[in-house]
This record gives sequence, structure tokens and C-alpha cells, in this order.
Amino acid sequence: MGLLLSLLVISFVVLVHEYGHYVLMRRNGVKVIEFTIGFGPTLYERKLKSGTMFRIKPILLGGYARPLTNADAARIKEAASKEGYVPEPGTEGTGGPMEATTPWARFKIYMAGMFFNATAAFVVFTILFYATGRAPGMFVDLARQTGAPSALIPLICALIGSYGLWLATPVLIVGLAAQGLQQFFGGMAGPIGIMGMGGSVVAASHTPVSLLMNTMMFFAMLNVGLAGFNLLPVFPLDGGHVFNLLLAKVSGGYAQKVTRLYQMVSLGLFLALILVVIGSDIVKLFL
Repeated sequence: MGLLLSLLVISFVVLVHEYGHYVLMRRNGVKVIEFTIGFGPTLYERKLKSGTMFRIKPILLGGYARPLTNADAARIKEAASKEGYVPEPGTEGTGGPMEATTPWARFKIYMAGMFFNATAAFVVFTILFYATGRAPGMFVDLARQTGAPSALIPLICALIGSYGLWLATPVLIVGLAAQGLQQFFGGMAGPIGIMGMGGSVVAASHTPVSLLMNTMMFFAMLNVGLAGFNLLPVFPLDGGHVFNLLLAKVSGGYAQKVTRLYQMVSLGLFLALILVVIGSDIVKLFL
């Protein structure tokens, strides 16, 4: 039950994130070839009105909205010149490649997934804090410092817990790292740890109502966690793409070399971090 709950909640969190990218891609003239939830063989697919192929796959631990790239466009153009050409699924319809947009448009696209996650968390936190009359003590203390009336305290707590935590995550992670490796990895959870959280939610829920409330809190916190993690300025996270845009802007004629070096170095750091976090998750299983 706990594993199933974790999979479902993770899937919905990823859906929110990728839908944010999808919406901003479409609004900025980017053709989205594929919108997929999960990995592995396709269980279900449907062509959307935009021409995008929507797919659901069995390994519900991620997903992606795949935009058309210059390489895709060149390959499709070459294939279209041949006799008997059949368009690739998802390539029909309007929209151009991602690289054809402005840096500002790409900035909005990269930020959109995180913003949608934070917004989903804000909505859920607002409902929970007003419905229960309770919020984390740290949020309440900060909210009261604003001098706002009591009726607005739950709303301010929701703002702090969603957008505030999202934007503060890189600073919080640096703070954890500064306290030492034990505190750093003790305060983080990788995919294995997150999968186990569903069991904790179920164990702490003694009625259907408490299960609903705890699941909503789990969903909100995972949205904040995904948004905050993606804000880290390392490739291939969204924050890494945003930082890449800034590097390209300030490095002038050396932009291609600088951004390529940055991508390689930060990708190495990202993979090392993921491996260590997963290792930490495995160690915690035996403690």
C-alpha cells in the first residue's frame, strides 16, 4: 500500500512539473513531440490536439516533455524529401525547435516546471492549513513576524512553505553541507528514501480522512522538494539550464566553450551527488 501510494504521488508531482514545461513551450512556439509519464514500454498513448504524443509508461519514477530540437527538425526535413514519407508521431502540427526561441523564452520554459510544482504545493498547503487550523511552527513564527491579521496567517504559512522553501532550497542545501557530511546526507532523501515515505504516510493514518490529509501533505512536500532540487545550478537540472543561459550571456564570444565545459563539469558533480545520495538511502535502510 505504501509503495503504491508513493508511486502515485510521485507520478502526479512529475505530471505537474512536466505540464508546466509543456504549457510554456506551447505558449512560446515550441513544438512538443512527446509528453511522457514514467519510463519503459508504452502502456497507453494518445495524440493530443497539438499533435503531441501523450504516453504513460510503467516505471513511475519520472517523466519528460520532449521539445522539437534543431537536430529533430533537420532529420524530419530530410526524411520528408523521400518518397513514401510518413511523419513521426508527435511531429505534425505547428511549432518550431527549442533553439529557435529567445533566451528569455527558454528561461521561462525552464522555470515553468518548478513554478507549477511550487504553485501546486501552495494550493494544497492553503487548503490544509485552513482546514486543520495547524501549520508547522517555523512557518507560523515567520508568518506572525509580518504583523498580518490572524485570518491571513495560514495563507502566509502556505506561501512560506511553497514558494519560500522552493527559492531557499539551494541556500538550505549549502547550509546542510557546511554542517558536515553526516548532517548533509542525513537531511536528504534520494529515490529509495522517497519511495519509503508512502509507507510512513499509511502507518500514520488511522482513518480515511487522516490518510487523505497526510497524502495531501506528502504531495505538497514532494512538489516543493522537486522544485527546490531542480533549482540547483547543475546540469541537467532546470536550474543548470537557467545558469547555462546566464553563462552564455556573460561569456560573449567564448559562450560555446564556456557553456560546454560547465555542462560537463556540473553533470559530473550531479551524477556523483546522485550516487552518494542513493548510497546514503541504502545505508539508512540498515540503521
